[in-house]
Amino acid sequence: MYASYLAGNDEFVYPAFIARDDFADKADFDPDSFLYDNHRFTSLDSLHKDLQHLSQSLNQNLLDLVNNEYSSFIQLGQSISGCLDLIDNISLDVGKFDQQLRNAKVNLTESSAAAERALQHKRRLNVLKNKAKLILLLNESCSSFEMLLGLEIGELSPERLKPKLSTLATLYLSATKIFAILTESNGDENSCVFFDKVLKTKLSSLQLEYKAYIHETLKRVKAEPKDYSDVIMMLLHCKRIVGSLSDGK
Repeated sequence: MYASYLAGNDEFVYPAFIARDDFADKADFDPDSFLYDNHRFTSLDSLHKDLQHLSQSLNQNLLDLVNNEYSSFIQLGQSISGCLDLIDNISLDVGKFDQQLRNAKVNLTESSAAAERALQHKRRLNVLKNKAKLILLLNESCSSFEMLLGLEIGELSPERLKPKLSTLATLYLSATKIFAILTESNGDENSCVFFDKVLKTKLSSLQLEYKAYIHETLKRVKAEPKDYSDVIMMLLHCKRIVGSLSDGK
């Protein structure tokens, strides 16, 4: 039985079956508007049968979809389970690698500290080595100076005095320069007993002996200034070096 025709300008709507496409992609679906626009002349029994048939069809399609995709669904579940195991294994490996990195960092830090200590120790050894070389050189200069200063010259000839005075001045200047360097760099950590107890005393003693030698030689050669003019100039220069020029005035 069809519904009665409503008065107005609405055209007659022929009865039609309700299909899935009538609801597809319609988020703002309005049942009243849908029934009025498409099925206002369709009986309630017919609408009920169409909807029941559509529901059965949808249920069957859903069942077929589940049956057809069941194997894929099972494989998906198994793959997810396998992925979880893989993720656990990767997480374990990452944790081990992180621990290895931490250990490597600690080792690098310790190695860097050890290398820095070794470098500082090497620097101290180089300082001590250079200081030892200077001390040996100072001792050698003092020994050579002492030996040359004590060398007796029976005949005070200008030819023999000139090289002796020149060599003595060179050795004295070298010894005092080395002594000044060692004195500036001499600290509590790098102190040397041989330098402090022996060389300082020896150099002071040689300085006094050098002054006395210059004074005595100058007094002896002044008796013949004509032949010893060059020697006298060298002796005066030596007195200036040792800071005792005023003594010879």
